[in-house]
Amino acid sequence: MKSSSFPNKSKRIGQIWERLPSGIIIPAAKVSDTSVRAKTNFIEIKNRANEVEKIFEEAGILLPSNSGLGKLISNAKKLCDNWLLCNKDDLNYEMFFWGLHFDRVADAILLLKHESEKDKHLKVLISGTLNFFERKRSKAKSILWELEVWAKLKKRMAKVYLKEPPDIVVDYEDSRVGIACKKLYSEKHVQNVLSEAVKQIEKEFEFGIVAINIDDLLSPDVVLKMENSEAVSEKLNQKNSEFINRHSRHFNKYLSTSRIISTIISTSIIADVPSEKPRFRNTYQWTVWTISELSDRHREQLNNFYNTVMN
Repeated sequence: MKSSSFPNKSKRIGQIWERLPSGIIIPAAKVSDTSVRAKTNFIEIKNRANEVEKIFEEAGILLPSNSGLGKLISNAKKLCDNWLLCNKDDLNYEMFFWGLHFDRVADAILLLKHESEKDKHLKVLISGTLNFFERKRSKAKSILWELEVWAKLKKRMAKVYLKEPPDIVVDYEDSRVGIACKKLYSEKHVQNVLSEAVKQIEKEFEFGIVAINIDDLLSPDVVLKMENSEAVSEKLNQKNSEFINRHSRHFNKYLSTSRIISTIISTSIIADVPSEKPRFRNTYQWTVWTISELSDRHREQLNNFYNTVMN
């Protein structure tokens, strides 16, 4: 193991809209947010593991060592200790990738520290696997997706709240934005997932967004190896756009009546770019789309909202 650091890269590209045959308007490969957290050495990753444990301790919630999160924390500590002691025989790529998995999880959990109603989220985070190489239904991964959306918005906006229904509420300009977060484990019954999301939103919110994570539709145990960061971005955007095209009739059904006015499709993966440093990094891509038949007010709100989120 030669590398002693985690990724430091953030790339956001502006909006180019494209109309699909169905009438849906999507950003054409260039609206994305492909990013990873700031460079973190193995000592800091251990410190972050200790911080996560402290959050659970202060909340009075037992964090089982055999839970998915407990295993990631244990691995993060071993990764640091073995590196410091130069125990090369006890270092391997699996430990390193699990370290990247923990780094992704910690980003969301650490922002919960000062949230008054964090307990229910912490409890769910220890209910199931957080191994992103596995394709296994998990309450922990589902709640993490909600927290990841919340965390990304919170870093760019002042008034972002974890609130049900739907899952996240944003006070933005003169509107309250309701965001329902859904993690898919298969492509069966996508219309049912959308229907549920719409019901969560339409009761209270004029401006509704559905955020869908499709990580678990990718092949298991995969690291995406590409020649450069731009190629990674294009590949993930392709995955998101293909998903939209396969289910455009369902999305169009709900967007055409303005019951929801936009959707975020997200894919996250560990990328391997041998020509760049760091070589391995957590990478996520959001593809944002809507339809052309929005009211002028909704279109203006939507553009302003995403300009804030993506820039």
